[in-house]
Amino acid sequence: MRDRESRACRRIVVMPFFLTLLNFDPSAAAQTQSANPYYDGKNVQLLISSGTGGTTDISARLVARFLGKHIPGNPGVVVRNMSGGGGLIAANYLYNVAKPDGLTILAISRANYLDQMVGRAEVKADFRKFEWLGSFNKAPMMMACRSDTPYKSIAAMRAAKTPPRFGQAGTGSISYVFANLISKAFDMKIKNVLGYGSGREIDLGMERGEADCRATSDITVIRAPWNRWVTENWVTFVVQQGPEKSRLLPPVPTVAELAPPEGAPFVSLMNVMLAYTEFDRPYAAPPGVPKERLQILREGFERMLKDPEFGAEAKKQLDWDGATFLSGEDLRKKIEATVTQPPDVIKRVKEVLAEP
Repeated sequence: MRDRESRACRRIVVMPFFLTLLNFDPSAAAQTQSANPYYDGKNVQLLISSGTGGTTDISARLVARFLGKHIPGNPGVVVRNMSGGGGLIAANYLYNVAKPDGLTILAISRANYLDQMVGRAEVKADFRKFEWLGSFNKAPMMMACRSDTPYKSIAAMRAAKTPPRFGQAGTGSISYVFANLISKAFDMKIKNVLGYGSGREIDLGMERGEADCRATSDITVIRAPWNRWVTENWVTFVVQQGPEKSRLLPPVPTVAELAPPEGAPFVSLMNVMLAYTEFDRPYAAPPGVPKERLQILREGFERMLKDPEFGAEAKKQLDWDGATFLSGEDLRKKIEATVTQPPDVIKRVKEVLAEP
């Protein structure tokens, strides 16, 4: 009797399971899997190619606050500063060490592509092969010097017996690029003081008297200590990139307005050497990230840029107009076109960036 009951119970248990197998729907399983996005429960590491306190750091920490909110699965975003070499240490790490799993991205030092163009041995990356997420903001360049120095104009710099000292992070930094381009265009000597870890450290170096001048983007003036320096006339603005004049700077001439005829070949290089001013805040992932994950990151980046709260913070901290940005694909095309230049252009870029 018990044996018959036991067999009946087994039939009752097994039959529903068998019927479940017969009615298995693969598409339903796929829907269940898609309901758990790849980034669910994960952290994205956001590397920053500079030290703390500068605009690269400020913008990256702002991105870290908002990006995860716009990626399916809402991953955490963990910030890690990796300064050195004017941004090259972080770029080399992203290219050669970081896993291409979509969980590491980098706030790149925007002028590092020039180091690749001139073939510097320190460059262990091909910037054309990064998986670009996008960029926001435009930031033209300017040059300013301490007001207690004689370097109050280009003419004064050229006439000075002692070359002005420019604080620099590295040979791939935006400051180094612009300062050297100006020195060639105006045939004047400058002295680059290398080795600072961030823009903020260069500011401190100026305050300590280690450097006389600084070449940087115009948005630098909205943050400390520059906002105080401007109010107190502690710095004198010498020249700005142009051709449009920055609304953030006091009246100051552009490169084109001041450049002598013999400086024209170097002025013509500005489109290549200062292309980075069109992509002020570029972000990238390592080469080889799966296409679907790259697309998720790119779409999340663009949704973040459309977030009104992000826009308000970016306006306050970085003077972003909310409209100027490049998509990941547009940024990839821009990098490709800029880095790939004929030999005669590469030769002139090398001349500008040559270390004294």
